Formats: sequence, C-alpha cells, structure tokens
Amino acid sequence: MTQTQDIVALIDDYFNLAYEPKSRDFNKIFHPSCLVQWLDEGRLQTMSSLDYAALIKGRVSPQSTGEPRDEVILSMQNISDCLSTATVKVRIGKKLFNDHFVMHKVEGSWLIATKASYLVRTFA
Repeated sequence: MTQTQDIVALIDDYFNLAYEPKSRDFNKIFHPSCLVQWLDEGRLQTMSSLDYAALIKGRVSPQSTGEPRDEVILSMQNISDCLSTATVKVRIGKKLFNDHFVMHKVEGSWLIATKASYLVRTFA
C-alpha cells in the first residue's frame, strides 16, 4: 500500500473506533504517548492517551444508540515518508468535531501522535 492508503486506512480505523469502540484496538490507532487537546471556554485542555482510551471505552457507543455516522477526511498531507497530517470531520453521538491529527510511522506502523479537536456543533 502507498503512504496515502495507509493513512486513509488508519483514519478509517479511527472513525470505526469513534462509532463503536469495541470494534477496534485503540493501541493500533493511537501512540501510547499521544496527546489529545481541545479548548474549553478558551482554556487549553490536554488528555493523555491512557485517559482518552478510558474515556472512549467508558462512553455509550453511538452505534448502540442508533446515532448516524457523519465522517469525512477534509484534508491530508504527507510531510515525509514517516510524518503525515490530516483534518477530519467526525460525529460522535450528538457532537460533531473537526479533528486534526499528526501521525508518525513508528516501527513500521502508522499511529496518531497528536489529536487536536474542535467541537463544531451539538445536536439536540
């Protein structure tokens, strides 16, 4: 597979993880030292990969509640043969996010090393 195909496959695994966490292995998508960041009322919030994994596994899955899927890769760039970035749109339950990923190829596998999120909107 090409680098672009590998990145698209990783992002597809992320979309599946967001929709049904039990469907994917978190550690095959996120690097153990990944940072997840977002703004909350103008303040930068940061979560470790371990805490993010617990959050995902502890919430009700959108699939189990019949929420629709809404996901797309908005942009993607291969910076080098071991560094890529992407911005995606993903609906998780009643929330629509734009996520920006920094992804590295580590020991032959592509992993998300940084995830920065923006809450676009909340559905009723």
